Amino acid sequence: MLVNPDVIGVIIALAAFAASVLGVVGRMIGRQTKALEVRFDRIDARFEKVDQRFETMEATIERRFEKVDERFTAMEARFERRFEKIEAEFQRVHAEFPFVHAEIADVRERVVQVEIGVARLEGPLPRLQRI
Repeated sequence: MLVNPDVIGVIIALAAFAASVLGVVGRMIGRQTKALEVRFDRIDARFEKVDQRFETMEATIERRFEKVDERFTAMEARFERRFEKIEAEFQRVHAEFPFVHAEIADVRERVVQVEIGVARLEGPLPRLQRI
């Protein structure tokens, strides 16, 4: 089976055409790939900037929360000291209550004795004043 040289030429021409088309398409795809890589690199750079911003903001917020925590800790310590002082004062006052009650009872007894003494000095009421 002999193949006509024209058919062989057409096949070679088609193969060359296909190779050139594939080369052009490959070059176009390569350019698009490079352009997309550049674009993706820019997008990555933007995302990195945004990530850095978030990291700095997160660090700033973390520092602020730490400061607030320190303030709350200091306030809790101050309140604890004040509550301890108040508790000590209440205990002191509570310890003095029996003595105060005893002194009040003593004062009442003396007032009664003074009233009795005044009544003795005044003497009995006249009869008309009693009625």
